Amino acid sequence: MAAIDPPSAPNPAGDAGVLPEFRSLSLQDAPSPPADENELDVMTMERETAMKLVQRAVLALANATGDVPATPPLSRPATPSSSRENLPALMRGHRRTASRPATPIPADREPHQRVELDPAEASHDEPTITEGDIGYGAQPEHIQRANMARKFFSKTVPRISLEDYMNRIQQYCPLSTGVWLAAGSYILRLCVLDKAVPLTHRTMHRLVLAALVTAMKALEDHRWPQARFAGVGGVDQHALSRLELCVEFLLSFDLQIFSPQQMTGNTIALQKAAQAATMSAKLPSSFNLRISNPKYRQ
Repeated sequence: MAAIDPPSAPNPAGDAGVLPEFRSLSLQDAPSPPADENELDVMTMERETAMKLVQRAVLALANATGDVPATPPLSRPATPSSSRENLPALMRGHRRTASRPATPIPADREPHQRVELDPAEASHDEPTITEGDIGYGAQPEHIQRANMARKFFSKTVPRISLEDYMNRIQQYCPLSTGVWLAAGSYILRLCVLDKAVPLTHRTMHRLVLAALVTAMKALEDHRWPQARFAGVGGVDQHALSRLELCVEFLLSFDLQIFSPQQMTGNTIALQKAAQAATMSAKLPSSFNLRISNPKYRQ
């Protein structure tokens, strides 16, 4: 009996049918998410609707928070001990395992012009992820968390609006509805529930970028190369990797969303937080209410 040759190895990257489509878009033209939470269906929601939901929520929360100064920089810690007893609580009992192999999306499918976010508050000579933030740390956990939060701050408010920034990411690194909604749920936990990072106009761009790249790697089989995502987001690869690790550790590596019901609950919670922020936001002190004289009304 003749031997049968085994089939060729699978090549997921060659399956162009599952790769995302490039297209320009505008959040202003995207369908709005339903106001009634009972009508919200994450399984049929369009990507642009998910983007609009996240954009509205992040902006409402940032408006309500106002400008919060970044934590002062830490001095570089001394060389730490290698004893496991010196591990911070953030690391105890956790062993990071390699994620499943990902299929990289070709980086040259759609040329793009680079944009630069304003410089971050955390400079390159501050302690890095492996030098006091999350390794064999010499600093207490709350200090490490405060230092991680510094990495999301821009020195000034970025010149590109949040809407244009999100449009740019989706145009050059298209992402699924699930990634956008998961990123929104990460931001809710980081900024509202855990209060680990203040959500302000100086942090929201880096928070969105880091949450998206983290959600993409947690949920998707196809992933954009780090260099492309960093270039589209306006940061260097090293900074993006540090932001991604900060998101993971601040969320205690609890990144998976296992059911549509869980995704729906997270999305509704994000909407409610944004609504509460909108209702509680104060008018600026410069606001001057002028009431016309009733006798001149027609």
